[in-house]
Amino acid sequence: MLNAYWKARVIIYFQFIDFDLWLYVENGLHRSIKIENSIEIPKTRSEYMNNDKKLLHMDAKAMNTLYCALSKSGLNRHTSCKNTRDIWHAL
Repeated sequence: MLNAYWKARVIIYFQFIDFDLWLYVENGLHRSIKIENSIEIPKTRSEYMNNDKKLLHMDAKAMNTLYCALSKSGLNRHTSCKNTRDIWHAL
């Protein structure tokens, strides 16, 4: 568990880079879905629209920011996390 000082600094850093990026970390990964016959189905990569790509890019940007802010041992403990929100909540 990281200390409150580190977390406060990282929150402000995310907000400085892009406030929407911080909201993205808090709210979680964008799921690119389509609806067929009233059923949600994940889109294939070839079906991604510009907005899907933008939101997935935000997750990569946020994950990179966290990876850069973590020590090597901290990073090793969280590489199994699939997205930024999972990493943040694990911290």
